[in-house]
Amino acid sequence: MPAADFVMQTRRSLKSFTMLYVGLAVLAILIWWAGYTFETGLSPVVIAVAGLLPLVLGIGYTWLVKRGIEYRLYQESLELESGLLSRNIENLQLFRVRDLKLRQSVLGRLCGVGDVTVTSTDQSTPHLTVRGVENPRAVYETLRELVARSQATRRTMIVEEEPPPS
Repeated sequence: MPAADFVMQTRRSLKSFTMLYVGLAVLAILIWWAGYTFETGLSPVVIAVAGLLPLVLGIGYTWLVKRGIEYRLYQESLELESGLLSRNIENLQLFRVRDLKLRQSVLGRLCGVGDVTVTSTDQSTPHLTVRGVENPRAVYETLRELVARSQATRRTMIVEEEPPPS
């Protein structure tokens, strides 16, 4: 795609994993508490490492998830590139979009992250969710404006099928 066509690029925010981090911190504290409170016969170093292990694994997991997915928005399309070793690119033409939805949990609102779900008439990608992005309202509004512009340019009208009469 031409550089002039490019609008924005984003990845999942590490803030979207806040509940995972909190859960892993609680688990680490429980491991440390149990290790130091009860006679386990383990050295303090082993107990400390055992408590840190879930945190380190969780941070590694979230980093891999963040690095493994990238969203790119162009004037006429939304692209999802995923994978760490092998790559997969899904492309959704904006004139095919039927509906946009913004979802933020209470914690997501506090952290400023959320999901934007795109529903389209595209056969291969009827639903695409831009997960855990920072400032999701801005992403939603940008997408909404680009979809309207794309549909107006192509003079596209979405016709909804009604169920057959019973």
